[in-house]
Amino acid sequence: MAVRSTPASTNAIDAMKQGIWLIWAVCFPALIVAQHAPSTVFGTVTAADTGEPLVGAQLLMNAGRYGVVTDVDGAFIFEGVPPGDHAIQVQALGFSGQTREFSLQDGVKLPLHFVLEPTDGLRAPDLPVAHWRTVSLAPASVSTTAAGERVPFTKTEVSAEELQKRDAAQDLPFLLRYTPALVVTSDAGAGVGYTGMRIRGSDATRINVTINGVPLNDAESHQVYWVDLPDLGSSADGIQIQRGVGTSTNGPGAFGATVGVNTLTPAEEPMGRMALSAGAFNTRRATLQWASGVGESGFFAEGRASRITSDGYMDRATSDLSSVHTSAGKRWETGQLVYTGLWGHERTYQAWYGVPVIGLTGDAAAIEAWAANSYEYGYGADTARIADLIARGRRHNYYTYPDQVDDYTQIHHQLHFDQRVGSWDAGLALSNTLGNGYYEQFREQDDLAHYGVTDTAFATGDVVRRRWLDNTLHGVSGSVQRALPQGSVQFGGGGYRYAGAHFGRVVWAEHAPGLDPGHRYYDGMGRKRDANFFARAMRTFAAGDVRVHSELQWRTVQYEVEGTDNDLRVLAVDDALRFWNPKVGVDVQTRADRRFYASWAVGHREPSRTDYVDSPEGTNVRPERLQNWEVGGVWMRDRWTLRANGYYMDYTDQLVLTGDLNDVGSPLRTNVAESYRAGIELDGRWSPVDGVVWQPNLAWSKNRIQQFDEVIFDYDPEQPYRQVNTYDNAPIAFSPDLVATSILAWEAWSTSKAAGDQSVILEWALRHVGQQFLDNTGSADRALPAYTVNDLRLRYSLSKGRDVLSLNVFVNNALGEEYSANGWAYSYQYGGPASRVSEVYVYPQAGRYVTVGLDWSWH
Repeated sequence: MAVRSTPASTNAIDAMKQGIWLIWAVCFPALIVAQHAPSTVFGTVTAADTGEPLVGAQLLMNAGRYGVVTDVDGAFIFEGVPPGDHAIQVQALGFSGQTREFSLQDGVKLPLHFVLEPTDGLRAPDLPVAHWRTVSLAPASVSTTAAGERVPFTKTEVSAEELQKRDAAQDLPFLLRYTPALVVTSDAGAGVGYTGMRIRGSDATRINVTINGVPLNDAESHQVYWVDLPDLGSSADGIQIQRGVGTSTNGPGAFGATVGVNTLTPAEEPMGRMALSAGAFNTRRATLQWASGVGESGFFAEGRASRITSDGYMDRATSDLSSVHTSAGKRWETGQLVYTGLWGHERTYQAWYGVPVIGLTGDAAAIEAWAANSYEYGYGADTARIADLIARGRRHNYYTYPDQVDDYTQIHHQLHFDQRVGSWDAGLALSNTLGNGYYEQFREQDDLAHYGVTDTAFATGDVVRRRWLDNTLHGVSGSVQRALPQGSVQFGGGGYRYAGAHFGRVVWAEHAPGLDPGHRYYDGMGRKRDANFFARAMRTFAAGDVRVHSELQWRTVQYEVEGTDNDLRVLAVDDALRFWNPKVGVDVQTRADRRFYASWAVGHREPSRTDYVDSPEGTNVRPERLQNWEVGGVWMRDRWTLRANGYYMDYTDQLVLTGDLNDVGSPLRTNVAESYRAGIELDGRWSPVDGVVWQPNLAWSKNRIQQFDEVIFDYDPEQPYRQVNTYDNAPIAFSPDLVATSILAWEAWSTSKAAGDQSVILEWALRHVGQQFLDNTGSADRALPAYTVNDLRLRYSLSKGRDVLSLNVFVNNALGEEYSANGWAYSYQYGGPASRVSEVYVYPQAGRYVTVGLDWSWH
C-alpha cells in the first residue's frame, strides 16, 4: 500500500533559484554605480646596505585591509586601490620597518620604493597580531584547504581570541555554536564528551575537517569524534568554516562544509597561559600553555597540556579527557619547518541510547503503559530500568552496567615544510595519525553461539564484550604556487593510506568456562587508498577589481574490506572510484568596503564503510554528487558590517535512511535520485556606540527530497511484511528551516590606571533552532520541537601591558529551556497504516547551569 503526501508546488525549486539570483540582481547595480577609475600602487623593497631586493617582505595597507608579499625581484603591487588617504606598513625579517602615508586620486599609478635598514640579528615583525594573522598568506603546505581573503566561496573566520573568550571547558563544536547555520548537540547534555554539529543540515560525515590541512575525518565512517582531541580550541590559532563545497581538496572532500583548524602560527614572543574552570555537573578543567616565541635564530617551540572531567548532565554520563599539544619549528627568510604533535585520550560513560520521549512528558502510569509494548524495556519486564526512567525523567540513562564506557586514544604527528624557490612557494606536509580503543558493553542473555561458545548446555548467557578499532592513516600532501602579474597559479595533490582493524573480544561470558581470555569473536580489516591532484588559477581584470577563480581536482579512491563483521557475516568489499571536481567563481571588489562573489562547485562523496558492509548482496550503493551554487556580498562601514549570501545545493544520489533493514536488522541508507538544499544567510556586526557590539546572523533554508520512499514493516501476518510509503517534496531529516543567533556585548565598565587596565564586559547570546524532523517523512510525530537558548557571560579582566588576568562567568541556558537537539526514531505497524507505532528517542540538553573560569596569560 502506498501513501502519498500532498504534492508541493512544482515551481518550488525554480522559485528558490530565483530568490538566490535576486540577491545578485540587487547587488549588481550597486557595482555599476560604485565603479571608478582604479588606482595602482607598485614598487620595490630593497636592503639599504646591499641594495639587493628583499624577497618575502610583508606589506600591509590601511591597518591590514590589504596585504601582499614581495616577489623574487623585491617587487609588489596593490591593484584596485580606491581614492583617498592610505598608509602602507612594510616589514621584513632582519630589517627595521617603515610606514608611509599618501593620497590617491582616481586612475593614478603611484610608484613607491622602500629601503629598509638591517637590524642586529633576526627580528620578527611587530605589526599588530590580529592584522598579521588576518592578511598572512596560508603556507603552501596547508593552502589546499584554506580559502584566501577574496575567494568566491562562503566562509566564516573564527579567531583564537574569539575561541578563548567562549571557552567554558566545552568541546570545539560548542565554541563554534554561534556561527551561521550551525547546530550543536551533546550526548551527555552539557557540551563535554561526545558532541556533534551540523552545518546547513549536513552532519559530520559530510563536513571535511582538517588540522593544518591534514584530514581529521575517519577514512571509513567519515565521522569526526571531537572527544578524541579534548580542549583543541586552546591550541587553535584560528578556524575557518567554509559552507558548501568551498575550496577543499584534501581528505575525503567537503560535501556540505569545511572546518579548517590552524595551529601553525607560533607566538612571536615568549608567553604562558593557565586556565582553570569549574561548574555544574562536577565539571573541571585545567589547561597549561606555553610558547618560547620566535628567537633570533628563527627557532620556536610551544606546548599545551589539558585535563577535563565531568559527571555530565545525563545520569552516569561521565567524561575523563586528557590531551597534549606540542610544536617546534625553525623559520628562515624564505621558509619554515614545523613539527606538530597532538595526543588525546578519552574515557566516557556511554549515553548514546538517548531517552524515550515518553520519559520527558509522561507520568508513571503512562511510562509503564508504554514500556509494556517496548522491546527495549523488555515489554515491561525490565522493572529496574523502567523505575529509573520514571525517577530520572530527562536525565535517565538507558545503560546501567558500571563499565559501559568508550575508551580511545588518538595521536597525530605532522611535519610541514614551506620554502620559496625563485618565484614559487612550495609546501610539503607529512602526517601520521594513530588511533586505538574500544567500547565495552554488557549483553544480557545473549546468544552464546555468536561468540563461538558451543560446548555448553546453555544457549544464552550474560556477556561482557569489547569492540575494538585499531587504525592508522599515513599521508603526504603538497603544492607549488606563484603570483603572476595578473593573478596566480597553484598545482598540488596528496595521497593517504588507511588501515583499520575492527575486532571484538569477549571480556567475560556466563556459562563459557573454556573460553580463552580476550577471545576474538570477529575480526575484520578495512584498507583505503585516497589520492588527489588539482590545478588552481586566479586571473585579475579591471586593475584587480575583478578576480576569476577556477579549479579542477581529480580524486581516486580504492576501498577494500575483508574478514568478518560484528554480526559474523563474511566481508568482501572491493571498490574503485574516480571523481572529477571542477570549481569556478568570480569575485568583484570596486571599493575597499564592498565586495560581491558568485561560484559554482562540484563535490563527490564515496559511501561509508557501513553503506558497503550492511547493504544486501547485489545492491549497488552509488557515490553522492553535489553541485553547489553560491552568490553573496559583503558591505563594510565604520560601525557596521553585513554579509549576505544565497546558495543552492543540488544533490544526485544522496544517501539517506529510509527505514529499510538488511537481513540481520541493521538500518540501511539508500540513494535518492534528487534532493536539494537552498537558502539565504545573513551575518552582521553593528556597533551603534562605543562599547556596544551586536552580532546577529540568520540562516533560512528549504531542504527537500523530491521523492522519498519510506520502508515500514508490518508484523501482522495478514499484511504484507515489507511496505513502502511514497512522499513527494519531503523535508530532509535534521535540517531546520531557520537557525538564528544574536550576540549583544556591552563593555559596562573600564578604567586605566598605573596598576593596570580593567574592564567588565556583559554578553547576552541567543540561539534559535527551528523544528527538526528525525526521519525524511516530515511527520510532526517524529520531530524535535523548535527551541531558543539564551546564554549569559560576564568577563572581568585586568591587563598590564600584554599580561591579562580574566574571570569569566558563564550562565548557560539562562532561562532553563527544556529542549533536545538530536534524536532517533523507528516505526512499525501491526495491521495496516492505522496501526502505525513510532518509537522516538531524544537527547535532552541541560537546563540552566553555571561555569566559572579563571584565565591568566603572561608575556
